[in-house]
Amino acid sequence: MTIRRCKRILTLFAILIAVLLAMQAYSRTLPATVSAPVSLGAVEYLGSLRTPADVKGKPSGFKRFVNKALGLDDDRRGMVMPHGVAVDARGRVLVADTRGQVVHMFDAAGRQYKQIHPPASDPFLSPIAVALDSQGRIYVTDSGRALIFVFRPDGKFLKTLGALGKNETLFKRCTGLAIDVSKDLLYVVDTTAMRVLVLTVDGKVVDRFGKPGDGPVEFNYPTHITVASDGSLWIVDSLNFRVQHLDASGKFISTFGGLGDRPGEFDKPKGIAVDHQGRIMVVEGRFDRVQTFDDKGQMVFSFGSTGSAPGEFFLPAGIALGQDGKIYVADSQNGRVEIFRLSTAIQEGR
Repeated sequence: MTIRRCKRILTLFAILIAVLLAMQAYSRTLPATVSAPVSLGAVEYLGSLRTPADVKGKPSGFKRFVNKALGLDDDRRGMVMPHGVAVDARGRVLVADTRGQVVHMFDAAGRQYKQIHPPASDPFLSPIAVALDSQGRIYVTDSGRALIFVFRPDGKFLKTLGALGKNETLFKRCTGLAIDVSKDLLYVVDTTAMRVLVLTVDGKVVDRFGKPGDGPVEFNYPTHITVASDGSLWIVDSLNFRVQHLDASGKFISTFGGLGDRPGEFDKPKGIAVDHQGRIMVVEGRFDRVQTFDDKGQMVFSFGSTGSAPGEFFLPAGIALGQDGKIYVADSQNGRVEIFRLSTAIQEGR
């Protein structure tokens, strides 16, 4: 090979590197969400979370080239079947991925992503719900293991709650989870036991309530739960097709819902959240929508429809509200979390 040819090859290689570096710099500027909100009536669609690129920016051609050459992960890991969602005080979005057997942490402000999981010797089997205590510690119910896994705010594994012996736990099938951060009490839905257990953050049982049935404080496979600002509980009584409102001690206050497909009725109700105005948002899995009610159980508005386009759902599950007013809905079969905010008219009560 002549010296001239070698120089030509080196020059071309240098140009290629320069182009790839420019592509890398450009990719870092790509936004994590859509450039402008999309109006959907009661809400505005802001974007979605699916892969690390949604908060970190898309990998550049250079990075993909290097990762492929070195056999490294190209950071395109996506959610498989997201279920539970929570948002911490820093705005980081935590997503329990039931089929992926991991918790995803999306940090849009810090442009970071990480996966949270226990040690390989004590793995997740079916993570369902995720919640945070007053110290920012992360709690995850695992319905398959019948345990609650606890992690530090940085995602480092701490311990499990609920084990009584080698093959025995407090729960039959723990699913929904809510934490009263003013008291650091955990409210855990045990779906097949048809009850709610109240635990300290150390795992001590301080109360339990509920039994099979369709009367007050009776359940038919309850699934999800949330704590309102006044400490009262809103519980999705799934196969009774209703939501029950109880006080912090488990005493009955009210109920709303019923089986059907009309506004205010349910078929496969799932996630639940209460906003700062006391409105109750209930994810309706069968009909791919979120219905919102006032504290008397009267429907105020709904959003969502079946599909995979922005603002559409396919078997949605969990829901969480951020301190900034954003609404996060786990769109389980579409493998994403969609982000919304209330329209100006709804916010102003028009």
